[in-house]
Amino acid sequence: MITLKQIGKVESNFKEKEDPFVMRKQVSRIILEIDYTEGLYRLSEVPYIQVIFGFHLSDGYSLKGPVYTGETRGVFASRSPNRPSPLGVTTVKLIGIENNILTVSGLDAVDGTPVYDIKPYASVFDETGEEPPEKEWTFPDPRSEIIRFVRAEDIKACLLKAGTIHGHFCPGLASGVYVSVMAMKKLYSGNGNRTCSDGMEKMIVITETNNCFSDGIQVVTGCTFGNNGLIFYDIGKTAATFLIRGKDTGFRIRMKPDFHTILEEKHPEFSRLFQRVVRERAGTEEDIAAFKIKGREACFGLLSIPFDSLFECKEVKTMLPSYAPIFDNVICYRCREQLMESKAVRKNGEIFCKQCGGSGFSRLTGEGIIQ
Repeated sequence: MITLKQIGKVESNFKEKEDPFVMRKQVSRIILEIDYTEGLYRLSEVPYIQVIFGFHLSDGYSLKGPVYTGETRGVFASRSPNRPSPLGVTTVKLIGIENNILTVSGLDAVDGTPVYDIKPYASVFDETGEEPPEKEWTFPDPRSEIIRFVRAEDIKACLLKAGTIHGHFCPGLASGVYVSVMAMKKLYSGNGNRTCSDGMEKMIVITETNNCFSDGIQVVTGCTFGNNGLIFYDIGKTAATFLIRGKDTGFRIRMKPDFHTILEEKHPEFSRLFQRVVRERAGTEEDIAAFKIKGREACFGLLSIPFDSLFECKEVKTMLPSYAPIFDNVICYRCREQLMESKAVRKNGEIFCKQCGGSGFSRLTGEGIIQ
């Protein structure tokens, strides 16, 4: 029989169980029992340590249950605190040691948590030493990383991801990312703290504009035109409504009228270059290069402005659309190309695409939906 010996306890700002992604952003302390102080000799030489602690507030366990992405997993395939042996292991950054007190960041343990062991993190022991497996096998949920960022309210990390599809950093993109992170946090709070953003139409976003703002929304929420989670209202307002199926209400977030005034006050050079490079299309190569630099500064600078200064969030009731229907494919009689049956034109008993059939079609451009 193994008997665990408590060697210390955690001092944390969190008195109750909280979202671990939020907890890991905070600094906490481990107060070691005086008798074990000598065991810390030379621990300060390592940047990261592993803390083994007890989930002393856990009440029983389930062999299967939901995880933060919304999936159901077995307890041994998850990081759930409700376990047959209620032990937690977290790798944390060691900030400093003073006598018997360790200051760390990244520890997801509440105040008073019993600590049973401390070990230095060592890649030679804590990594496999083999080639890493393909990422798609390691992370069956392709959005697990960005959901982790959202849960931790790491808006900067989400913005960096959004930049990979948008192509540049600008305040419009930052706005879409900012409102999406805040909206999803609100949606989580009423959904067992789990995401429904899995590309299966459980989460719906209605965007009222088709510009940079919408790109930020698609990356953070996972709602896109391709998975039918993004709906476009051709209104032209920098606003979006975030909804979850099964709930009567959602959240509409809009940009406040003085948004651009605040932006210009804080980043006047960006505003000047935007006028010249984007509006007038008269920028030199030097102007364009400077615009990208100032755009990035304004983009990330936006995240430091309080959310309520820039946006307004209201709970709203909105009629959710039905799940997207699945249409069969047909072949155009003339060009022999495949198309959705619902978009086909029928003439003299034959099936044509709209182009071959001489029928007009709508186009989504920078101007909106046009005929």
